[in-house]
Amino acid sequence: MKKLFLFIIILLAAIQIQAKNPNIIQKIEPTYWWTEMKQPELQLMLYGTGISSAEILINYPGISISRKQLTDNPNYVFLYLNITEKAHPGKFNIIIIKDKKKQTIVYELKKRHEGSSARKSFTEADAIYLLMPDRFSNGNTVNDSVSGYHQGVHREIAGARHGGDIDGIISKIPYLADLGITALWTTPLFEDNDTQYSYHQYACTDYYKIDPRLGKNEDYLRLSETCHQNGLKLIIDVVPNHCGWKHWWINDLPAKDWLNTWPTYTSSNYRMTAWTDPHASESDLYKLTHGWFAPNMPDLNLQNPLLFDYLRQVYTFWIETANIDGLRVDTYPYNDIKTAAKFIQEIRNEYPNMNVVGECWVKTPAEIAYYQSGNNNKDGFDSRLTSVMDFCLKDVFSSAFNENESWDGGMARFYSLYAQDFVYPNPNMIMNFLDNHDIDRYSTAVKRDLLKYKMGLAMLITSRGYPQIYYGTEIMLDGIPGDYQGHRFDFPGGWATDKRNGFTTDGRTNAENEVFNYLKILLNYRKNNPVLQNGKMKQFIPENGIYVNFRYNNEKTIMIIANNNQEIKELNLNRFKEMLVGKSEGVEITSSKKYSLQNPVSVPAKTVLILELN
Repeated sequence: MKKLFLFIIILLAAIQIQAKNPNIIQKIEPTYWWTEMKQPELQLMLYGTGISSAEILINYPGISISRKQLTDNPNYVFLYLNITEKAHPGKFNIIIIKDKKKQTIVYELKKRHEGSSARKSFTEADAIYLLMPDRFSNGNTVNDSVSGYHQGVHREIAGARHGGDIDGIISKIPYLADLGITALWTTPLFEDNDTQYSYHQYACTDYYKIDPRLGKNEDYLRLSETCHQNGLKLIIDVVPNHCGWKHWWINDLPAKDWLNTWPTYTSSNYRMTAWTDPHASESDLYKLTHGWFAPNMPDLNLQNPLLFDYLRQVYTFWIETANIDGLRVDTYPYNDIKTAAKFIQEIRNEYPNMNVVGECWVKTPAEIAYYQSGNNNKDGFDSRLTSVMDFCLKDVFSSAFNENESWDGGMARFYSLYAQDFVYPNPNMIMNFLDNHDIDRYSTAVKRDLLKYKMGLAMLITSRGYPQIYYGTEIMLDGIPGDYQGHRFDFPGGWATDKRNGFTTDGRTNAENEVFNYLKILLNYRKNNPVLQNGKMKQFIPENGIYVNFRYNNEKTIMIIANNNQEIKELNLNRFKEMLVGKSEGVEITSSKKYSLQNPVSVPAKTVLILELN
């Protein structure tokens, strides 16, 4: 009994000593790294009370401390390591000594994926599927609510979390491959422990942690592996402009200039045109780049070199960890664009083949083209974005099929927009879309008119550039115009309790199956025919509500005939002879119907014919 009592006394004393001597370092990021990176310098962010005065020692072949960077906050040290070619994968000790106390941190250098630096990326040959994980499919109900996280699942509330997760996405990858999708872009997966609207995931609270309500860090790699096994690439959503107000560092910022701050809350003016406006005021540009995107999204000061390196490493970490194939950059022009360009280029230095598509939500082709790398801009600016999103074409899709034909309305909108493609360095590397998570569902834009909807799909898949399909577009998923939550309905069948399953033929309505089957034919045809991926384009001025363009290469010629009228039209082909030389027949790719090119073609009302010419 005395021995037991003595043991308890010793144990309690040990616990008290441990409580009085907590770890000197509470956090280290990134949590591990790799050898053989092109950038030999690694920044380690160390966090702990008063650690700026700590002595830090490392003894490992091929690794040395190149600099110890301090800030105005004594609780942070930014330790830069030089990792040479002599460093081998393995674990080593980082020894921290402060106030006669010692802490040993075991850090790991991993071996990179084979051929990691030379990895291939998405190209104009791909068709990209965009989904919001919380609204797509719930594959693991255990993580619907997690202790320590503000929001659990409440599907009855439009702006709450609904429970979709990585397991759910993984279970549907074969479905996407069958549809004809070749690349997957998910909105962010990082932890977002906001008190409201955390399902959105754009207000990150921990850059090195997958939100546990979506899955675990290793699940991201599992998603990537499943994509690759099914012929899909995986694209990560990069958000360099802002983090979440619940991020762990907000209550103890690494530096006073870590964020762009104001005396009182100030939002961005959201006028990205200020970057290209030759008459722009400095105050407008400052408010664009330093104003906050939203009250719950603190604006990051990417011009702080320590934050710059930190974020650059974040996305390099995930590219390596999850074997990522491409990048989409959120709200690119809300940053200082010269700094943003440097940020993207440094990631691409590590991965020379990596393609990057930027969200530059501006309203003219000239402005969009300004942000595509390779443009000979007068000011010498190069965004380093290999691809841009065509918000102008999106506007055409939303309006053209609802209008009567005129000099500049209806199908003339397509003609006029494509006529401005001369501003783009590479029109094939433009992302085209009918809708996404920030704008009205295309189904609502055409008021669920099935004919107009299919016209939009046909024009999207045959357009120069490459298509992005928003989840649910394949079944004409409904929405609510002008309402963010109305753009993000759950995919029916993604939850075991759903009354029907839109992922299956039997679970879809007749109209949904018609849309699904039509898009599946289009996507798989595009997937197998380079002529619609990077073939040349020739268009003819619309006449009488009919717009004709051709996609062609040395192997094939495709004729696209769009009839925007409410009645059948007979199209005389004499006008198109320059593209019909040596051709006698056209086979419509979605119906297999044959058309003689010697006679006028009868085009049904509100229909696009896609003819492979022979």
